[in-house]
Amino acid sequence: MKICLAAGGLLVGLAAGPAVAQPLITVAPVTTHRLVSKAVGDSFEIRVLLPPMIPGETTRFPVVYMTDVHNGFIVDEDHLRLMVMNDTPRYIAVGIGYPGASSIMQATFIRSRDLTQVLVKDREGGGGMPVAGVLRPLVTSGGADKFLAFIRDELMPFIDARYSTDPADRGYWGDSLGGLFGSYVLFTKPDTFNRYIIGSPSLWWGGEDALKLAEAYGKTHSDLRANVFIGVGGLEEMGPAASSRMVTNVLRLETMLRAKKYPGLQLSTRIFPDESHISVVGMNLVRGLVSVFGPQSPESGLGAKYAAMVKPPPA
Repeated sequence: MKICLAAGGLLVGLAAGPAVAQPLITVAPVTTHRLVSKAVGDSFEIRVLLPPMIPGETTRFPVVYMTDVHNGFIVDEDHLRLMVMNDTPRYIAVGIGYPGASSIMQATFIRSRDLTQVLVKDREGGGGMPVAGVLRPLVTSGGADKFLAFIRDELMPFIDARYSTDPADRGYWGDSLGGLFGSYVLFTKPDTFNRYIIGSPSLWWGGEDALKLAEAYGKTHSDLRANVFIGVGGLEEMGPAASSRMVTNVLRLETMLRAKKYPGLQLSTRIFPDESHISVVGMNLVRGLVSVFGPQSPESGLGAKYAAMVKPPPA
């Protein structure tokens, strides 16, 4: 079966050979919501991308929550291609961003507040930057606990109430400080998600506190039930960035996790040799999604809806 992305947001299934009537597979546009969080005391821009669907179907889908969508919301075509080509099952992508943050530079003045678990005092203050007409502090930090409360207690119920979700199947993707936040969640509230894509985690933050969290978790727990992918660019520890020990710390974390032999942990790590902290982002996302969802059967996904068309006729 050939799947074509047509104008107007429609996917149309076409089979080779005689014409066969088929239902359209619809692709909804990205929906944007504005949420005011009591836990954080700020508002968030939530962007939701639904998977390709046959009109009227009642499937409940996994949800992948993602930080840093102000980077261009890289969930559109990349996610749809993965689902249509059956590299992953279908899922709902939920991106968390900041209203008025039109660039990564503007969002940086806010994201460190939400994605870091340790307040770093020498990075506080020092001026500010206007975002949507509001002067934001230069850097704030240490608010990961409040941001996690927002996700668990406010955002997830909001999404579950409005979309056809499977509350038992939730994933996370974050890169850089977003990867750091993913590690924080993994070792403090691991049941928040069952699939974790941790890209280029800034494990250096706060005196490598995330590694201390991993060690502390291992002293009080005998299992860690999660499917985890950790990726990093091989060039991230070169030149001026060497002191952050991006690659070294990923390897340290991997060693710690494998040494514990958690029976419920599925762990995959990947070093992309020729990639930098910026160029590796898309690879972390795509390879991470494929990794945590696992290989897909030809009978699963969209193709299963048209099995009679894609299977060879009986001999």
